[in-house]
Amino acid sequence: MARTAKLLAVPVGLYFEASRHMAEIAREFTLISFGERSGINEHVPAALLELVSELRGPRRSDTDAIRLQFEEAARAGQETVDVEIPADETVVELTERITTLLDAADAFCRSGDLLTLAAPPEIVAWRHWWRDQVVAQVRGQVDPQPWTPVGRR
Repeated sequence: MARTAKLLAVPVGLYFEASRHMAEIAREFTLISFGERSGINEHVPAALLELVSELRGPRRSDTDAIRLQFEEAARAGQETVDVEIPADETVVELTERITTLLDAADAFCRSGDLLTLAAPPEIVAWRHWWRDQVVAQVRGQVDPQPWTPVGRR
């Protein structure tokens, strides 16, 4: 049986909000890549586009399986859901890359170099919690800890 990381009490709505934000960033970087010279550091957009491509390629079944868990929870009217994701070093690397790239994209958003707004603090805290849980569980450092909303920490 494959190892998994468990993410407890993940807010369904926050997952979809974070997914929409990532899609907005990816769309804007796609437009930049096809547009005229923008003056934005091309390394970050290219890296994010590569990541989006990776998530739509070989890792698609993993991302689809995660999304399906949230869609099922939403259909059932659940506000939170416990999810399990594959637990290996590839997932750790991917999770760390996503977090780093989205943090960098938010910096571009805040600087005014992008039209997309930076992610709200709760989404940023949530994606850092997700990353920290995945990394620590895969490396055997912690038991799963439930998400705690920003105002309750």
